[in-house]
Amino acid sequence: MEALLCKSLGDPTQPISSTSPISISTTHPIPELNSPTSIRIRVKATSLNYANYLQILGKYQEKFPLPFVPGSDYSGVVDAVGNKVSKFKIGDKVCSFAGTGSFAQFIVADENDLFLVPDGCDLLTAGALPVAYGTSHVALVHRAQLGPGQVFCFQPSYVSTVMF
Repeated sequence: MEALLCKSLGDPTQPISSTSPISISTTHPIPELNSPTSIRIRVKATSLNYANYLQILGKYQEKFPLPFVPGSDYSGVVDAVGNKVSKFKIGDKVCSFAGTGSFAQFIVADENDLFLVPDGCDLLTAGALPVAYGTSHVALVHRAQLGPGQVFCFQPSYVSTVMF
């Protein structure tokens, strides 16, 4: 399986070489189901977030043991299911958020951590849904305290004009 592997901490924006912190592994093992409610997903889309950049720099709030596969939110197709999985079946389109691991061809998640991708939503869009939606939800519902029927409209408290 192919995966982007963070083998040392450092600047991920430098070209991939023997000294860069990331490399592309073509021999990374395909993850096995690790519990009866585990699901293996063939990743079709994953987003690149600021948190992923911080993970590779070693400046993220969580520190992962090296080497690790970075990546957080993703979408894909269910490839294998544990013997007690009841919510999903092979072939279902799903999306989720993971602490790490989505920059790979396969990832394993618990069925309770997955969301079914709605009809009409493509996997590319769904790949960014968990972080983008989650961040927006927290901002609008928890911070701005919007309720049903309310609309958020940002209006700056002052207007400055620069004339040249």
